[in-house]
Amino acid sequence: MDTQIFFFINGHHTLFLDHFMYLITMKTVWLPLYISLLYIVWRNYSWKGALVVLLMIGAGMLVTDWANAHWLRPWIGRLRPSNPDNPISHMVHIVNGKRGSGCGFPSAHSANIWLLTLIITRFFQNKFVSRTMTITALLVCYSRIYLGYHYPGDVLGGFVLAYLTYAVMMWINEVYINVGTRHEVHGAKIVAGTGGATIVIFAVLALAA
Repeated sequence: MDTQIFFFINGHHTLFLDHFMYLITMKTVWLPLYISLLYIVWRNYSWKGALVVLLMIGAGMLVTDWANAHWLRPWIGRLRPSNPDNPISHMVHIVNGKRGSGCGFPSAHSANIWLLTLIITRFFQNKFVSRTMTITALLVCYSRIYLGYHYPGDVLGGFVLAYLTYAVMMWINEVYINVGTRHEVHGAKIVAGTGGATIVIFAVLALAA
């Protein structure tokens, strides 16, 4: 089933989606969105509260990356779909000649973007922020499957890893720190505008390519 869903997504490709998903999957192109998130963290919390939120995000990502590199991927050993050593790799649609190497379960992109989304939407319970982050996370995860870097199960595994890490972070916060949730979020529309503008720019660039 996992392989079938992968080929359904990877197989429904167009030139526009090739360029669009290739942009979506890059981490650095989301820098404007990350800056807007940094802005609302500092705008809505004291420096101590902001530091706690940022440390939770940073520490959480270190945990997921460590678990991926040193435990889960070596232990499970599931090859990426586009890895030349994978027997199905010759059937995978490849974009810009980029193939994934090594193993891919769970997806680090999925784990990191969902961890960021879960933490941000927990502390900033605002529709503009939550919708922007959820759409971004879904697009990034879809791009990883579309480009042949991951099976859907890899992406789901990344989400589970992110949620478990998030749950631990929230337990630590509630028991030892107690940084509260913000319902009135100053700068929420900046986040939504930045995320939306980024996606529109990607679409325009993909059409022009």
